[in-house]
Amino acid sequence: MSAIELIFQFCLYIVPSIVFFGAVYYFTNKWVEVQHEKNKLAFVGKKEVQKAPADLKKHFFPLQVEAYQRMVLFLERIAPNNMIMRLNNPGLPSRAFQQKLVDSIRQEYEHNLAQQIFISPEAWDRVQSSKEEILKIINMAATKMEPTALANDLSKGVFEITAQLKAQPTDQAVGFLKNELNNLLN
Repeated sequence: MSAIELIFQFCLYIVPSIVFFGAVYYFTNKWVEVQHEKNKLAFVGKKEVQKAPADLKKHFFPLQVEAYQRMVLFLERIAPNNMIMRLNNPGLPSRAFQQKLVDSIRQEYEHNLAQQIFISPEAWDRVQSSKEEILKIINMAATKMEPTALANDLSKGVFEITAQLKAQPTDQAVGFLKNELNNLLN
C-alpha cells in the first residue's frame, strides 16, 4: 500500500469521525446553554411568583367580592316570588309562562356562569343546587296544571309549593354566600 492510499484511507475514516464529533460537541454546547437559560428564567420566575400573591390578591379580591354580589343578585332574581312578580303576564297560558320562567332562569344562569371562577366550588354547588330546585318547583307546579290553565294558576301552584318548604332554596344559598364572603373578609 502506498503512502497516498494510506493517507486516503486515513482521511476516509478519520475526517467523518472528526466532523461527527464536532457536530455533537456543538449541539451539546447549545443544549447546555439553552438549559442554563431555562434555569435562569425559572429562578427569576420563582422570585416573581413569590412576590405575586400579594399583588394577585390585591387584584383578585375585588373580582371575588363582585362575583359574590352577582351570585346573590342572581339568586334573588330567580327566587320564585321575585321572578313571578317580575315576569307575570296573567293572560298567558300556563305552559307558555312555565317556559318563560325556565328560559329566564337559564339566561340569568348563563349570564353569570363565569363567576364560578371567583367563588369556592362549594358555593358554586350551592348556587347550582338552588337553581335546580327552583326549576323542579316550577316544573312540579306545571305538571299539576290543566291544559287550559293560565299564568296566574301556575303562579299559585308555585307559591303553594314554596309555602310548604321550611326554607327557600335561594335563601339557603344566599346565606351560604354571605357567610363565605364574611369569612374571606376576616
